[in-house]
Amino acid sequence: MPPVLILREDDPHRPCLENRVAFQGEEGPNLLGYRNGYRKDATTLAWLEEAVRAASRPAAILDVGCAYGNLILMLNARLGKPSDVTMWGVDLNEDTLRYGQAFALSVPGYANCNYQPADIMQGLPFDDGYFDAVNMGDVIEHLSDPCAALEEIHRVLKPGGLLVLTTPLRDTVFKRAAALINRLSCGKLNRAYYAGKSTELDAEGRPVMRVRVGHDHISEMNWRELKRTCGSAGFHIEEAHFLPIMSGSMWFDRHPFLLSSLLFLEALHDWWKLPAWAHAVCLKLRKPAAREPSVA
Repeated sequence: MPPVLILREDDPHRPCLENRVAFQGEEGPNLLGYRNGYRKDATTLAWLEEAVRAASRPAAILDVGCAYGNLILMLNARLGKPSDVTMWGVDLNEDTLRYGQAFALSVPGYANCNYQPADIMQGLPFDDGYFDAVNMGDVIEHLSDPCAALEEIHRVLKPGGLLVLTTPLRDTVFKRAAALINRLSCGKLNRAYYAGKSTELDAEGRPVMRVRVGHDHISEMNWRELKRTCGSAGFHIEEAHFLPIMSGSMWFDRHPFLLSSLLFLEALHDWWKLPAWAHAVCLKLRKPAAREPSVA
């Protein structure tokens, strides 16, 4: 077994065999963060699974910005490791891709999972209409031209194909409130919120996002802008799942009254489904099916 699959080096996201077993109960308390991550992953996997099961065989799936490649490994296991479904993961960072590739080559049943470096802004290395479904989770906000990226995904999708798109929403009610409180407290709110999250903060207490490749969040959109961009790229929205109002922090778990208050607000959000409250959104987008030729 390659050493890369044995040593996790305290990184919970790497597709390491130790992570699959040992890490499950080790993370510190972060109820809101766990809730947010679980809902995002569960929604994404459910929609992709539905698309694969409805697709004719052979089928093909793509994960854009796959990082370590965990999502397609999870999807492959969820589908029962089908040999007639080809899965691809692409990412700018070649270093992270080697973990998923090592897993796919070493663990039985994952030989249909493939990884390749690619930059969607330069064009994906796949033919038109090749994929039945594409996932792009927390990627579009890092891109200089979101509409062009969506148009490229539209190109590689089959007619009627599915795109699952997840992205943060800009300027929601709670983000604006948090920004105001952080300014009034001279950065104390963010320093407490990001404590234990290994996030560097600037002098005003604002998080500094450092990325190995590509950009930080340069293209976050509000709900109206996001809908317009998806429509301009040729997609129509079938379903929108508005994720919880907070991305989470261990700080909340140390303040039971605040945590219970936020959980109450989360319950209201689950009922009302307000875009203005959601931290992020998971979209089920469809490329229109090809029109059948008219009969004279």
